[in-house]
Amino acid sequence: MGEPTRKKETDLIDYWNIIWRRKILLIALFLVSVIGTAIVSFQLPKYYKSEAMIIAIAPESGGLGAALSASPLAGALAGSIGGFTTPADKILVFLKSRTIADMVIRKFDLLHVFNKDKWDAARGTWKNPEKPPLMEDTVKELGKEVTTFKKSREGTITIAVEWKDPKLAADLANYYVVALAEFMKDKSVNTTVQIIDPAVPAEKKSSPKIRQNVIVAGVLSSLIGFFLALYLESLSNRKKS
Repeated sequence: MGEPTRKKETDLIDYWNIIWRRKILLIALFLVSVIGTAIVSFQLPKYYKSEAMIIAIAPESGGLGAALSASPLAGALAGSIGGFTTPADKILVFLKSRTIADMVIRKFDLLHVFNKDKWDAARGTWKNPEKPPLMEDTVKELGKEVTTFKKSREGTITIAVEWKDPKLAADLANYYVVALAEFMKDKSVNTTVQIIDPAVPAEKKSSPKIRQNVIVAGVLSSLIGFFLALYLESLSNRKKS
């Protein structure tokens, strides 16, 4: 049992010697990664997250829910969206719909907000009229990069919007509730939605997370530096032999 222990101690000493011989490389790689990450993180635009919390109560007795249930495709529809098991599940489907996304985009003119760098304010037209931003791309950006919906076990739904302008982020989250109510009224959906917490402008940024980015960069650079030192040491030994 003594031999394996001594071998492990020898291996650790060898690793430490390699690290010590390559310490300048390791320190340089660490500092470059950490400082570079910090500089880039400071230059990134700041984003703020606002959240509105709602709850859906009372099952539907008619309207869209009944129509979907009576449809021959009800089983396929339920399977494709995870099943209409609770009122909250229905509300999630509505919130993620293209219809509500269009309502939100048109209300706040997000086509121009998301593509501000492509708009020529002086001429009142897009800088590249032949390739203007598409509504379809704006819908995707709103649904995948700006807005998230989350359902809790208790049945509450959180509408989270993350954007550069904290006030706009809060307004977007709150208007989702308004658009949802209009959508449900238009479709004669009987589920009642109540606002638990309206969205308010965030006072602290949600991203970039500079400290977290720097820590991750430091850890990764240390690991990369260690394996790079082993590789360089191996090359050096081969040349000597």
